[in-house]
Amino acid sequence: MNVKCMRKSIIFLIFILLMSICCTDSKGSFEVIVYSSECHPIAGATIEGGIDWDWFSVQTDNEGLAILPGYARGQAAIISRTNFYPYEVKALRPGFYKIESTPRKLKLISEVNGVLVNAVKFGPDMIATIDYHGNYHVYEYNDNELNEISSALLPGSIRYFKLYNDTLWLSTHGEGFYVYSLQDLQQPQQICHLDIPGYNSRPFAVGDTILAVGLHEGPLRIFSFGYDGQYQELASIGNFWVNEMTFISHYLIVVGHSVGSSNTPIVFDMQDPANPQLVYTGSESELLSCFLYKNYLVMQPYLYESGPVEYRLLDLSNPANPYEQGTYSTEAHLIDIIDDSIAVGSYTASVTVLTGGVFSGFDIVVTVSEGSMLDEFSGSYPPYFIIAHNLWKLED
Repeated sequence: MNVKCMRKSIIFLIFILLMSICCTDSKGSFEVIVYSSECHPIAGATIEGGIDWDWFSVQTDNEGLAILPGYARGQAAIISRTNFYPYEVKALRPGFYKIESTPRKLKLISEVNGVLVNAVKFGPDMIATIDYHGNYHVYEYNDNELNEISSALLPGSIRYFKLYNDTLWLSTHGEGFYVYSLQDLQQPQQICHLDIPGYNSRPFAVGDTILAVGLHEGPLRIFSFGYDGQYQELASIGNFWVNEMTFISHYLIVVGHSVGSSNTPIVFDMQDPANPQLVYTGSESELLSCFLYKNYLVMQPYLYESGPVEYRLLDLSNPANPYEQGTYSTEAHLIDIIDDSIAVGSYTASVTVLTGGVFSGFDIVVTVSEGSMLDEFSGSYPPYFIIAHNLWKLED
């Protein structure tokens, strides 16, 4: 620590000590100060912990000061702030806590409208989003602003969507599937409605004129369909819990498991869609998460200790004979891999952007802590990210 920083720290400590002596609270509340490694007080840092009625969440003021309720004393807590690494406190006490800034910073550009919003299409200067209620928005954006240029109301209660080239598929609660053309991004045109009965609350996959639908703890249902809205059920298979599905060539990849089993992935040969043939069943168990990236299944085990998170890649280029590529390390649980060199993950109380390599591992470069949840990453066109309902730019 340099002399200037040390002097600033001593003055800062004396000031807070005097405040603590002069200001007591009969209810037992206490003060903490959050500051950076450069000895600057951190405004807007969140200190939270506890559960149920003992839960607390307090933000620091412009002086880095937060007043905690008495019952927070001795409890575990997390101190977090966007563009800083979250800091875990095992037993909260009055005093000073330092949080380290991340190597890079995110610049907040603007809020994005919607409830459970997701980016349908994310380009270099335009974004199309849709939310749970079917609100469709198109924005133009740059480094400084986000401007809405069109909107439309599509069917609501959307559970899942997929974009195949310029064709948008929407899965809804109990109203089947709606299909739209996005050739004109600002004016979506309905192509058809497949009024398939059932509570379509799980993922789906489309291959040519074949639709695979996964229900919540139910059979995989295979349909043929036409864009005139006609469909026919061809097969109903087993009993599955489906997290994600895709077609690779004529193979259906099911990321999930048979009910009563932990095996994932499951691969069917769909050359004859009326008679799907099981060609591969994985042997994975106790996975925290797994998701598809290109022709790979990214798998992460449950963690029993803190530290780097190991992930594994299962190569599905030949779906009937997948093979494992290796084990790689990351500093956070991966939510999505954007491209071979950048990813998004969850880390303590934050959503984080990571850089590195898909075949070498990823390291945290920045975090978003305000209002972030695991499902609040909504799309990216690096260096731009929609996280926690806001558009951010990753600064150089």
